[in-house]
Amino acid sequence: MSERRFRIICDSCCDLPKEDVSELDIDIVPLYVSFDGVDYLRDFYDFSYHDFYQRMMDNPGSYPKTSLPGMEDYINVWEPYLKEGVPILNINMTSGMSGSYNAAVNARSVIMEKYPDARIEVLDSQALTLYEGMLVREACRFRDSGMELEEAAEKLLSVRKDGRAYFTIGDLSYLMKGGRIGGLVKLAAVGLGIKPVILFANGGISLSKITRSRQKSLAELAGQAAMFFVNNKEDPSDYYLEVGYGLDKKDGEEVMELFSGFLKEAGLRAGMKLSQIGTMVGAHNGPYLMGIAMQKKTEL
Repeated sequence: MSERRFRIICDSCCDLPKEDVSELDIDIVPLYVSFDGVDYLRDFYDFSYHDFYQRMMDNPGSYPKTSLPGMEDYINVWEPYLKEGVPILNINMTSGMSGSYNAAVNARSVIMEKYPDARIEVLDSQALTLYEGMLVREACRFRDSGMELEEAAEKLLSVRKDGRAYFTIGDLSYLMKGGRIGGLVKLAAVGLGIKPVILFANGGISLSKITRSRQKSLAELAGQAAMFFVNNKEDPSDYYLEVGYGLDKKDGEEVMELFSGFLKEAGLRAGMKLSQIGTMVGAHNGPYLMGIAMQKKTEL
C-alpha cells in the first residue's frame, strides 16, 4: 500500500500515458467506450489511443458511444486505500460536460457510511484531457511537497482557473452527433464543412473563430494560443504547455512548430510537450482534433 500522505485517483479523461501514471503513482478510474452500442471497453486499460482512432477511420459514419464510471467503479478503487486509512483525492473531468464528478460525489456519500472517519476529497477539475492531466500533475507535486489532503485540494481549487485549452476539429459531425455542441450551436447554421477554433476555459466551451480550411484552423489555433500570452503580458515559461493531437502525430508536430514560431516572433520562448488526446474527447470530436493546453505553474 502507498506510503504517500494521500492517494490521488482520477478518471481516464485526464489522458495521462500509462508510463506517467506509473511514475506519478496514481490510479485511474476508466470511462467506457463502445462502437456497437452493446460491448463497452474500459478506456485506458482495454485498448490504445492509436487503435481507437484507427477504428474510427476504418468505420466512417460510426460514432463511438461513451459511458460514465458508476459509483461502484470509484468505490472499488478507493476501498483498498480506505481500509488502510489512506486519505483520497479524487479528480474528475469537468462536471459541465460529464456526470463523472457526480458519480464520484455519490460514491463518497455511500462509502462514508461504511468508513465514517475516511478523508475523501472529490474535486471537479473544470478541465478535460491534457488540461485535466496538468492539474493531476500539479496535485502530485502538492502531495510530494508534503501537503496534507485538504490543503492540496484547496490549492487545486484556487489554481484550476489559471488554465485553458484551444481546440480545432476536422469534422463537426462528431460534435453534433454526440450532442455536445451546446454553446457552439451557431455552428449548425454555418455548415459541417467549417473548421472552428474552440476555447475551453472554466469548465465550458465557446466558439473562438471560424475557419474554412484545415490548414487555416491549425494556424489560427497556434496563433490564438500564442496571443493569449502577448495580450495578457504573460511569460509562457511560467506555464505548462502541451500540444495534443488525435490520430495524426504529424499535425501535432506542425502545430507545435507553428506555436513555437508565433511565440518566437513575439520575443517569447517556452518548452512544450507533444501528447496524444485520448478516447473520451476523441469520441465526441473525431480523429482529427488538435489542441493546445496551458496551465500556470504553482509556487509551492
